[in-house]
Amino acid sequence: MEQPVIELVDVRKSFAMPGGEERVDVLDIPEFRLDAGAHCALEGHSGSGKSTLLNVISGIQRADSGRVVICGTDIGSLPEPVRDRVRADRLGLVFQQFNLLPGFTALENVLVAMAFGSGRTDRARATDLLSAVGLGHRLHHKPAELSVGQQQRVAVARALANRPRIVLADEPTASVDAAHQQQVIDLLRTTCTAHGVALLVVTHAPEVAGQFPHRLRLEDFNRAARTPSR
Repeated sequence: MEQPVIELVDVRKSFAMPGGEERVDVLDIPEFRLDAGAHCALEGHSGSGKSTLLNVISGIQRADSGRVVICGTDIGSLPEPVRDRVRADRLGLVFQQFNLLPGFTALENVLVAMAFGSGRTDRARATDLLSAVGLGHRLHHKPAELSVGQQQRVAVARALANRPRIVLADEPTASVDAAHQQQVIDLLRTTCTAHGVALLVVTHAPEVAGQFPHRLRLEDFNRAARTPSR
């Protein structure tokens, strides 16, 4: 049986309330796993810990306890610079607000992402990725010169820059209008399928989640999200 690309075991994460005397549990996950190449939609009510979960999986935030294993590596035991390199090499991130560098062209945004990985900067691959998402004619345009939908396409190309094993997408349709929502989901699923990449999409939209072969609610495996106060 192939090793999962994401495996969480007994993961807990809490945050201090203002004043610092009380802590609120955000994640209490006995077990979660995502298999290689799987596409999964993750739903959850506001405050259920969806964004915190993605931050912990990606190593942006460290879990308080438990094991966070990404492609066989327990990232919780790694120092921050090494976690950053694992994230750059094995994970592609698609943010709700895109987070493109405004002073750089579409091509340069993808090349910058490559610079953080272990491999060499590959201009031909960056060009091919942008062409694959329909932006071969917009390589040298900066984000302000692109539509919202085109910016999202750059973000998807950038997420695939370093040949990741997993793409994490945090509410990827939240910043586009309803007319482009389907395009974003189709783009993510098609490109990840073509590259053999696992996809975990956080969404609050049932019409988005319903298109995925695997559909989970965070409350189903995060015990901290089931408390009455939440």
